[in-house]
Amino acid sequence: MLKRFEAGQILFRQGDPSDHVILIRAGGVEVLREVGDGCVLLGTAGPGQFVGEMGVLEGRARSATARAAGELEIELIERRAFLDRVSREPQLARQLLMRMSMRLRDVEDRLAGLHAAAGTLGAASVTALPSLLLSAATYAAKFYAGVAPIPIRHLPFTVGRQAGPEETASAVPVDLAIPEPEPYRLSPAHFTLLLDEGTVLVRDLGSELGTIVDGQPLGLNFHADATPVHPGTTRIVAGGHDSPFAFVLTMTDPGGKS
Repeated sequence: MLKRFEAGQILFRQGDPSDHVILIRAGGVEVLREVGDGCVLLGTAGPGQFVGEMGVLEGRARSATARAAGELEIELIERRAFLDRVSREPQLARQLLMRMSMRLRDVEDRLAGLHAAAGTLGAASVTALPSLLLSAATYAAKFYAGVAPIPIRHLPFTVGRQAGPEETASAVPVDLAIPEPEPYRLSPAHFTLLLDEGTVLVRDLGSELGTIVDGQPLGLNFHADATPVHPGTTRIVAGGHDSPFAFVLTMTDPGGKS
């Protein structure tokens, strides 16, 4: 079923049942998380992307609100029709299975194991890593993380928030724990840098408000949880579109190219 929306119209709200999937035909969809009396923009999905598919597959309520960013045309696909479509399209099925596989893993145990393994690597393995520097790019990030670039000497390297007084500390070892005051934009384990088959990735760790990498939103409400990093500079924003916690990752390959 094709439907059209004007800018600002709501497609579904956080907490609604996940009974259909949206395929964007033209325009853009803003994904927002309702926090207290306000909303945080997590990012925007564009033509050819699905919105709300993981909620349908997992049978959970909407974890965010979807709003038309401008004039918008979508295809609304009911749950049963979407599942039938998945069974007919191997590429779509593979994409969704990969995402569900990542979700079904216990991320905390996996990363804790990777951190433990990192401590046992030999010097040759460490020197094979590209040169990585993480720099705070906003006043708030500089205030809490410091103005000096942070050299990353092992992967994974995880960024998060110090646990509040009523919270349990994250089971994931957090390398950069930021003492953010309430209201929180960061999750206790927010995003990590890791090495996967020779490629450096930024991966959102199921954070509450997501991670944006060079404009690409990652996390529970988007089509990807991770994205590769290339030589040069990469901008990472943790905690929504206008979050004060922005960083620049500078990567130089072992041959000295950036």
